[in-house]
Amino acid sequence: MYELLWFAGGALTYQILARMLRIAQLYLFFQEIHVHALLMIEAVSEDLETAKEIKHELAKECGLQEKEVELVNLADEEAIKLWQQSVVVKVQRCTPNVFKPAIKYDTWNGLKKYLKEIKKR
Repeated sequence: MYELLWFAGGALTYQILARMLRIAQLYLFFQEIHVHALLMIEAVSEDLETAKEIKHELAKECGLQEKEVELVNLADEEAIKLWQQSVVVKVQRCTPNVFKPAIKYDTWNGLKKYLKEIKKR
């Protein structure tokens, strides 16, 4: 009779430990994917900044008035800032509830700081 209890207790313990290990592995996998996605987003942001600078230089070379060039540049900067805010909101919104505690930022600057800390490791 005791053997049956020991067997059932062992099986239950195994199930609990196996589930805990699966959850831990899933969390580590999410963190790895999350960081790589953020690195890609950061690269896109840098490309947008480069494109804005090239556009600014071309606008100057085309003979646009300085005021017009600055207005276009300001509009581009604002568009990039809105895009960055939008990305942060979408990442937070699209993350499954189980993994939301892993997101340790709520602004673009917070995202950049988080990536900088990850790169140091």
